[in-house]
Amino acid sequence: MTRRAALAFAAALALGGCGGLWGGDGAALPPCPDVRVLAEGESWADDALEAEISGFEARCDWDDDEDPAAGMTLALAVIIDAARAGAGPAAAELPWFVAVVGPDRAVESKRVFAAEFAFESPDAPAAAAAREEIDLRFPAGAARPPWEYEVLVGFQLDRAQLDRRRSERR
Repeated sequence: MTRRAALAFAAALALGGCGGLWGGDGAALPPCPDVRVLAEGESWADDALEAEISGFEARCDWDDDEDPAAGMTLALAVIIDAARAGAGPAAAELPWFVAVVGPDRAVESKRVFAAEFAFESPDAPAAAAAREEIDLRFPAGAARPPWEYEVLVGFQLDRAQLDRRRSERR
């Protein structure tokens, strides 16, 4: 199994672990929101650097396992791999985002982060990985339960990068 396939399998297991679990009293826990990597934002490329979101882990922590209206925190860890082309920069920051999308497909919230990479040798191609961890809070008493939302992860691309990704996918 390739490393990417193994990471995808691990991510699917982690995502599947969010819902359908059983609480300490044997009652089913409420499901988590779906989490996925946005296809157009799964990779980054410029003249000096290539990167990809290679996987994620997601876990839901309910305030009250017996109350589906209780608040919930989604603990999300995103794994980003980067490779420098040639004698590229010794360090890099890549912008990535997490967006919460409602059932009507409207973006409810979006946060942009920076994954930082430091490469060992300034003269040789190098690879690095970052594990970025965040918590998303779904408050109790919200108009919709957390499982009605979708959480999207991707690189924050500029217009030229986005157009290039879209043309590559055709």
